[in-house]
Amino acid sequence: MNLSVVRKCASSQAPLVGGTKTDALQLALVGLGAVSIFFAAVPELDLIVSRLFWSPAEGFALSDNSLLLLLRDTGRLLPWLVISLVLILLIVPRLYDLRPGVPPPHKLLFVLIFFALGPGLMTHAVKTLVGRARPRDIAEFGGMGAFTPPWDLSDQCLRNCSFISGESSSAFALLTLIVLLPRSYRRIYLSLMGLFAAAISFNRVVFGAHFFSDVVLAWNVMTVVALVLWRWTSVNSLYIDALFLRRKQPSSSSEET
Repeated sequence: MNLSVVRKCASSQAPLVGGTKTDALQLALVGLGAVSIFFAAVPELDLIVSRLFWSPAEGFALSDNSLLLLLRDTGRLLPWLVISLVLILLIVPRLYDLRPGVPPPHKLLFVLIFFALGPGLMTHAVKTLVGRARPRDIAEFGGMGAFTPPWDLSDQCLRNCSFISGESSSAFALLTLIVLLPRSYRRIYLSLMGLFAAAISFNRVVFGAHFFSDVVLAWNVMTVVALVLWRWTSVNSLYIDALFLRRKQPSSSSEET
């Protein structure tokens, strides 16, 4: 559902303001609610999925697989490379007046703020509030903690908790780069990067580091955050661009993708 929402935004002229944007945000909120209710109604699904990758003798054995470890490390490094590149594109061309071909500042700022607000602040706030133990730490998989459904507040984890998945949130954030691309490249980018981000996210389930719901709901939450943030960015795009390009500020804002 999340990729369909992002794809809808990519194909519309104004993904977060006006009718299509409101529809996308409403769809994302309904999706978040529906998925949350589903996992609350069928919490054992998380245990069923995690048991596929666990054995009493070896635990989550695939967590030692070299290829999967490489995928995990790539997923951890890539967001930092993206943030660094976006920062360079935001700052350096303004200092040396190298503007042709560089995405407008409001789009670059949207990506940076989303990384800070979504995978950063929002994700860690939910982790701290919910306090869900990771699969490898609960009694069903050899640990000492108790299993709790998503969104249930608990004291089973004090720091760096399971819900929601931070690395899944960061993987989803890679999809926000779509706003920097020409329209002709957006669909192929969403398809390829969507598969890669999904692989990074589900890899955490294979490792026993997250439940299936940690990953799925992370994407749902990040979709809502991205759409809300893009709405604000789009509405204030001329003011943001004027600030960074040192132009006279416009008398009224307009919407731009």
